[in-house]
Amino acid sequence: MFPTITAKDDKITVLADHHIANRRLYREHIWKPARAMHEEVGSFAAWRRVLVEIEDFDGRLYFPDQRPFRHQEIYEMFPDVGNRWMGLFMETAPCGTAPKRYASPITYNRVRVIELYCRLYSAVEGIAA
Repeated sequence: MFPTITAKDDKITVLADHHIANRRLYREHIWKPARAMHEEVGSFAAWRRVLVEIEDFDGRLYFPDQRPFRHQEIYEMFPDVGNRWMGLFMETAPCGTAPKRYASPITYNRVRVIELYCRLYSAVEGIAA
């Protein structure tokens, strides 16, 4: 659904804002994969350390419309050493199958980086290209 790397230019596509704003896509392609990877990552604080790997792809990250995606350094995006924000991101609604809260435009870049990390480093079939 979301191509990771286009072989032609070695570009990596990140999610557009409207993808993140779509609750179904958010739940299925961002929140659930991140929750699935959480056990492997180990802790909310560890997410800060693994997300730094996204910086290795800087200069190759593009929105679907081919605009470059530039982001702050990961430690600036997630300044809290304990990464409490990640704990809030992972929370489940009372139904148990949906996020307790969805992203707001101010957090879109954080969510975009989390989704990209999950897509690039997940062993789940269909996520990584």
